[in-house]
Amino acid sequence: MRYFIDSITSRAYWQYVAFSVSGVRAILTAFGAVYLLVESLDFFDVYARSQYGHWAFPLLLLLSVGLAVGFRRPVRVINLTLPQMDVQVEVRIDDLFGFEGATMVSTNTAFESDVAGGKIAPTSLQGQFTAKYFTGNQHGLLEQLEAQLNQTVDQPPYPMGTTVEINTHGKTFYFTAMAHLNDQGNAQSSVADVRTALAGLWSFIRNKGELQEIGVPVIGTGRGRLRTNRKKMIGLIAESFAKASEDGKVSDKLVIFVHPDDARKFQVNLHDVKDYLVQLLES
Repeated sequence: MRYFIDSITSRAYWQYVAFSVSGVRAILTAFGAVYLLVESLDFFDVYARSQYGHWAFPLLLLLSVGLAVGFRRPVRVINLTLPQMDVQVEVRIDDLFGFEGATMVSTNTAFESDVAGGKIAPTSLQGQFTAKYFTGNQHGLLEQLEAQLNQTVDQPPYPMGTTVEINTHGKTFYFTAMAHLNDQGNAQSSVADVRTALAGLWSFIRNKGELQEIGVPVIGTGRGRLRTNRKKMIGLIAESFAKASEDGKVSDKLVIFVHPDDARKFQVNLHDVKDYLVQLLES
């Protein structure tokens, strides 16, 4: 409810609904439909044209705007089907860790995961994961990561896109390297790093994973310190998944998660996101 209220009271939402190309198109479509209804009533003598007053046009326009807004009200989920590959892409404003399917957790090329020692921030995605699934047992996570990494032929720092599978609480998590740690312990990434990381994730899942739904956060926009906005990063993730699916199915469905706090803070409009994805993926 808070997201809905914040959305309809934001300037960005009304700019999109009423003053964007797609918004004006929606208003004109609604106006045409209402006018056709009025003409039909006049044709069948239900409401005579002579009874129209000077208020008719502004009333029809106001009604059209109301209908357009109603059809473009704030939503928390959008879906897009790519029939040529028989897969779905969903964008959802929700908590990533409430997802029932397999979940990506972005990490660094050193696979540093020490939250208790202060090397990983508790508020980071890894920190939240550790707090939720390895409360008081951080060593259990470190042991699982080490065991998985020992099966690879690489040495730390591991290549961007290196992925290991962690199973806990009946769920599957894919830890994927998508950032470097600098000398101060801060994560740094680039758009190229994110693309490489996603390619590594899709390859790992295709070769070793189960055909589960996959949840991916909007990576890189937080502690990865990328300047790319969330809409474009959602597009990058979706486009990467679509291209990977051309080489062989990774999953029937990708779910991209936007944290509710980020959606409010950065005024993420899923109608706008869907228009962008349609143009990006179906062109």
